[in-house]
Amino acid sequence: MNARFDLTTPGYRLRTRGVAQRIHPERWDGTSVAAAVEAALAAANGKTREGKKPIVVGLVPFDANAKAVFYIPEEVDFSTDRSVASLPNDEQSNVFEVHGAESPSYRENVTEALKRIQSGALDKVVLARSVTVDSSSPIDIDAVYARLCARNGSAYVYRADLPDGLEQSSSVLLGASPELVLSCDQGKIRSTPLAGSTPRAANAIADEEVARALLNSKKDLAEHSLVVQAVGETFRQFADMVDVPGEPQLVQTPVIWHLGTYITGMLRANVSPIALAYALHPTPAVGGWPQAAARETIAELEDFDRGFYAGLIGWMDEDGNGEWVLTLRCGIVNGSKATVFAGAGIVAGSDPETEHTETRTKLQTFINALG
Repeated sequence: MNARFDLTTPGYRLRTRGVAQRIHPERWDGTSVAAAVEAALAAANGKTREGKKPIVVGLVPFDANAKAVFYIPEEVDFSTDRSVASLPNDEQSNVFEVHGAESPSYRENVTEALKRIQSGALDKVVLARSVTVDSSSPIDIDAVYARLCARNGSAYVYRADLPDGLEQSSSVLLGASPELVLSCDQGKIRSTPLAGSTPRAANAIADEEVARALLNSKKDLAEHSLVVQAVGETFRQFADMVDVPGEPQLVQTPVIWHLGTYITGMLRANVSPIALAYALHPTPAVGGWPQAAARETIAELEDFDRGFYAGLIGWMDEDGNGEWVLTLRCGIVNGSKATVFAGAGIVAGSDPETEHTETRTKLQTFINALG
């Protein structure tokens, strides 16, 4: 199988094909993965089969200690042209059936999480759920990717063939992530953690009101500060000149308002961006805080394995330049079936019905792109 990896960002489009070299670190931790990646890039002799500068692309699960996927592609194409193939004609005969859009068990999980928060066991936990979508005919992957790109211009839109193997599996991960975990450009690093959100309103006046309410919400500001503090502290372990703004900004997607903070710094010499990415992941934006208690709660309450949902996807070149984003607003497509994921951050003051509604809104980013 000619493995495909695509990442369309606000500033460029990356497209790779094939696998020149799979990367197998001794252990699945930041230090080991970074060493294996750097060794593979050094051994690539500075060029791909096409004579271009080699890069590594990667896909890391939510569980950072689980087996990830890293490889050097055979073909690499960067372009500042974000356009993809023409949008398909949406006058199609496919019929889609969504299973699990309403989830009483999710509301119950939120209620249980709130009890644990009130008891002092944890401050925040991100609870996710999944739905399945059955199509009357095979889902057109290229069409889904094109729609995600067209409708989410400020997002990081991605597509990656999933293992087992990049050689034989027909499962494909696609999504439109609003969240940049780590960008590195000549040593300058940046992260844009998002936490605290609300669905957008249908008309401009109401939409402005809900955005303003989010920016002044004590609950959402408290949730956001947990994430920003964790990312800032991790940055300081690896970088100098770290700047963490004191207040968040509004970040919009077509369906959701988020609170976001733009954190920057300068990576120290001889520090791998991949080691930093692993140290950051999973942030409280997709896990919770304290991390151990949040992961335990997720394992107990969620009825599915997150796998590559809420993980990392991205790339890096031999100079350390690259970007890594969270695999959010995503689904896994296999033939005529799609599994779609979404989550919400639960903190003191959260409401089970409101959080359920938020996940439904987030699910629509991917479901609407199916056709």
